[in-house]
Amino acid sequence: MATAVPTRGETAHRLTRKGQDLQVRVIEVVGGAECGHVLVFGDIADNCLVRVHSRCLYGEALGSDDCDCGPELDKALDLFWEAGGGVLVYLEQEGRGVGLVAKALGYRESQRSGADTFTSYERLGFPADSRHYLHAAKSLQELGLTRIQLLTNNPEKVAELGSVGLTVTAVPLLIPMLSTRATAYLESKRRRRGHMIPVSDVPWAPELQPVFKRKSRIWRFWTMRGQARRRRALLASK
Repeated sequence: MATAVPTRGETAHRLTRKGQDLQVRVIEVVGGAECGHVLVFGDIADNCLVRVHSRCLYGEALGSDDCDCGPELDKALDLFWEAGGGVLVYLEQEGRGVGLVAKALGYRESQRSGADTFTSYERLGFPADSRHYLHAAKSLQELGLTRIQLLTNNPEKVAELGSVGLTVTAVPLLIPMLSTRATAYLESKRRRRGHMIPVSDVPWAPELQPVFKRKSRIWRFWTMRGQARRRRALLASK
């Protein structure tokens, strides 16, 4: 028996978080539920807050102190509630796109050898980061958004979302590090992937934005990188 897929309006309900209510609507990401979901909190309009977030069981459900995923998601939701709205694009890209088992193997190798997880992935034959954000970009466009404030420290997200025509302002997320491993992981993100790690004492630093200018060398680098990844994704889907 077929089950009807609900429309966006039919999913609207109230969500209580930290003692405060906000309406949320749930939509499948462009590409289907296997790719992820879009959660629209409160009232949104152009230039609203957006968090594009890849699933992390360790950081979100298990409460691991060794990565920044759980604290970043929590901070993004805090900002949505403060602003009265925002969009969370939650992507099924566990383990930087290679899955939970590969992620566990990477952790094991890192703890055995002392290498960062990007190096460990490569030693095990995995790509250092195989995620892409086309589904997220198209889903944001389907919401009617043309400009967004993207809560991220990741330049690849900024470049890939911007490459489809969205005007993206990068808003750095500053979070407390819960362990020395988490601190080392952020440093490897900066060194290996070019993440812009904020150092201000404030949790949300608008004065640091926009992080990237479209004509800068780093913008061109990440745009070219995103284009190459999209070409690989399109070839794999054929």
